[in-house]
Amino acid sequence: MKTARKIFLPLVSLFALLLAALPALTQTAGESALRPESGALAPPVARSPERLRVVSFNVHYARDVGLLAQSLKSNPALRDADVFLLQEIESYAGEGSSRARKLAEALGLNYVYAPARSTRSGGTHGLAILSRYPLSEIEVVPLPHNDLGAKTRRRIALGATVEAAGRRLRLYNLHLDTRINIDARLAQLAPVLEAARRQPHETVVIGGDFNTNPLRWAWGGRLPWFRSNQAAEVDSFMDARGFATPLTASGSTTHRKLWKVRLDSIYIRGLEPKDFHIEEGVDVSDHFPVWLDLAWPPAATAAATPRGE
Repeated sequence: MKTARKIFLPLVSLFALLLAALPALTQTAGESALRPESGALAPPVARSPERLRVVSFNVHYARDVGLLAQSLKSNPALRDADVFLLQEIESYAGEGSSRARKLAEALGLNYVYAPARSTRSGGTHGLAILSRYPLSEIEVVPLPHNDLGAKTRRRIALGATVEAAGRRLRLYNLHLDTRINIDARLAQLAPVLEAARRQPHETVVIGGDFNTNPLRWAWGGRLPWFRSNQAAEVDSFMDARGFATPLTASGSTTHRKLWKVRLDSIYIRGLEPKDFHIEEGVDVSDHFPVWLDLAWPPAATAAATPRGE
């Protein structure tokens, strides 16, 4: 194992140097005008759920939406999930509708898609939330910009409120930068916490691809230098701000043999965590989907129960 690490870290360093030699990619003109789209495609749900299953999944562009939909529908743990937080999904005019909408149609779910940036091939790249319950109070939260030399991206978080049979749950889906150190990562996360603080909802879920890699970076994110434990530091940061960290021991969320790290996570406030799992059998992306079952605390459950029941 130690020999593999000795070989792997220099290879990562070499890759980073080659990456740094590429021309810097900047956001194209007009990205500040990108707007989210949404659709109410799910049939009404009358019952009050005892639990909600929330899935976070970096779908890595999801070029084949049919294959992605089939991989979710054929997985027993995912086919009946209540909420999907999706990262790296795209939209192209030539495809008729956004891939987020196509996936929502295939799964019979409501959706909102927020483009973070334009792509060089004329489309957009961003985040989506899919839900079997109505979505409202849509919010796009711009995140601090980090100049990484090569592959610099505009980053956002996508907020929405789920209304589940009388209960309201605030969701935030995010995708943070890759080659940044923990101080920059926490600074990029901070606006999401501030957005959640401004909301009146006590129950909050913040999930997505946090890109908590196990490295410290030098030369503006171009060179990996020392090892670190960014996932644990983000866990501590969220715990100190009142968010439970149920996925601390979940293990790697990446579908890469030489890169076994927890990049993805889900944090909760005002809710009770139940079961969780990483679905390693779903191999359509370079990430695995991770799901978490949530329950409202007894007081919230009693408040949402109609009189006479």
